[in-house]
Amino acid sequence: MEMVLILIQQIVVMVAMMAIGVALVKAKMVDEKGVGQLSNIAMYVATPAVIIQAFAVDYNAEQLRNGLWVALFFVLALLLSAVVAYAVCGRADRVGQYAVIFSNTGFVGIPIIQSLLGPEYVFYVTMTMAVGTFALWTYGIYLMSGDTSQISFKKIATNPAVIALAVGLVLFFAPVHLPKIADQVLEGMGNLNTGLAMLVLGANLGQSNIGLMVSDVRLYKASALRLLVVPALVLGTLFFMPVSYEIKMVMLIAEATPCGAATSMLAQMFGADYQYGTGLVIMTTLLSMITMPIVLTLAIQVL
Repeated sequence: MEMVLILIQQIVVMVAMMAIGVALVKAKMVDEKGVGQLSNIAMYVATPAVIIQAFAVDYNAEQLRNGLWVALFFVLALLLSAVVAYAVCGRADRVGQYAVIFSNTGFVGIPIIQSLLGPEYVFYVTMTMAVGTFALWTYGIYLMSGDTSQISFKKIATNPAVIALAVGLVLFFAPVHLPKIADQVLEGMGNLNTGLAMLVLGANLGQSNIGLMVSDVRLYKASALRLLVVPALVLGTLFFMPVSYEIKMVMLIAEATPCGAATSMLAQMFGADYQYGTGLVIMTTLLSMITMPIVLTLAIQVL
């Protein structure tokens, strides 16, 4: 129960940050260009700093073994999500399928896991992000574009999360420690991650047509799959994972987060329904404030 209370407190904090993002847009202190710049800072600076710091620890064989289990499990979770998304959303709803499969682990999952379990568990979140990034730039791109030629392995290799993971792995295996000043820089930049992510989500909400968004029935179907059905399936598979309770919670939280922010970006890039994609990002983010405590409470009872 204590974990649920901590989660609720963290969600309240995140909602307050989102509200500030809405206020900044309404007050015309931040425009669309500014939102994009904030998003870039989060993507290219704050999140990579969190990832590198999580790996800048002494090598631990058990930690590495558990990390590999997490990566393997996340492949299974993505496959389950893809099957469910295709079966319920249908071939025509490629944006809905994408939203069901790909979660917002980096912006939403990392701060929640840091608060609930501690910064040392970010190590395992980054393993899910590595798998998710590869899947996003391969199957995710194909799903949105309908064209395999759009898949770019260069974009996978140059993704900031993947680069940060590569740097982190070098530090993890190397018998050296970062200088204290470098560690302090990483900590300071990493502390920006949650605030920037919530400001961006709030700003997107402030720029959206809420009336049009809530009238689209597809949003509710895809949101229910992303926030309830997929986490329930994931929870069922966790009984068979040979890892600790805390690591199981990491995996569940990663899959209980709202759909990834790239849902709207890629929809716009490949000529899909951009308004629908934006609505999915915003609606699943708002609804996750309710569904995540429910999912976590159930997990505490059964795991």
